[in-house]
Amino acid sequence: MGRGTNSACRALLLVGVLSSTLVCLAWAQQGPVAAMFGDDQKRGEEIALSFATSEVPPTSVAAFPAQVYLTGGDLERAFDTSRFRPDAAIVPTNTDLMITAASPATQRVLIDRVRKQPSVMRDLQNQIETRRKQKPAASDGDTGLLSIGTDWFVAQLSRQGKESGGAFPRTVCLVATEFAKGGAIDRRELFAQDRVRKGIAGCLAAMDAAGVQSIVMPLMGAASAATQANDPAFEGQRVLKECRLLNSLAGIALGIHDFAPNRRSLREIGVIQWDRELDEMFSLPRGTRLAQTAQNAYRLYADQVKLAFRKGLAGEKTLPADVDGACSAIFSV
Repeated sequence: MGRGTNSACRALLLVGVLSSTLVCLAWAQQGPVAAMFGDDQKRGEEIALSFATSEVPPTSVAAFPAQVYLTGGDLERAFDTSRFRPDAAIVPTNTDLMITAASPATQRVLIDRVRKQPSVMRDLQNQIETRRKQKPAASDGDTGLLSIGTDWFVAQLSRQGKESGGAFPRTVCLVATEFAKGGAIDRRELFAQDRVRKGIAGCLAAMDAAGVQSIVMPLMGAASAATQANDPAFEGQRVLKECRLLNSLAGIALGIHDFAPNRRSLREIGVIQWDRELDEMFSLPRGTRLAQTAQNAYRLYADQVKLAFRKGLAGEKTLPADVDGACSAIFSV
């Protein structure tokens, strides 16, 4: 009788383990970030060389790994398409937490959608006002509320378990990447990889502690849509943009590395390279004289961006020597 009972218990335990495993596998296959990554691959075959995936190992608290996706897409799609919409997002803001300001431009992707839900917009502004009343201000003595790269602010866009119905995630972490009136792009020391990693790690830790399971973020601190005032060291703005994007990804990957050992709930992280930007940088009409040159440049960029991704996740900074010395003026390491 005892032997039968033990066998039955072992069988039930095995069924429980298998069921748990199947649930985890099903979640990984159906998670919003994984779904978006798969769709981006189909949509953007011409830029898929710069896509990558990696796995963050289990921790003492989280018995499951987390998946990290480097994709080429659009933050707007992650918000507007319900099956791609994550629990949370990390979004650039300015040092004054002025969410209606023009800078940084990516902030408007979030705010334009939140505005359509007036009660959510008021609640977000109230949360920011509460933060304004707290001391200290910026961590390094800046005059703004937040310091670029290192400081962040978490806001809830869905309170008391109620869904807002808006095209945005339930939680957002705002990381300072610009001044409210712009102009930070020429101060590359503010975007050093060791600064950016602090903001990203802080955001991830805060949202993970809140039970978030999926997060997306764009490349930040790249300000790649803008031109640099003094550009004598580059063979045109494309190389300048490449360096900014590589530096941004390196800092983000380092932040994920720093956060990873204490992970509790997070299962998916998506880092989005803006597909329109990649197209503008590397796509030329087929058959034109420079089309092959552009494709060769893209292949080189894809190799470099995946190297920065892997190195950062391993806790290593990306150096100018890793990209043939082309980014010395941009990489403030």
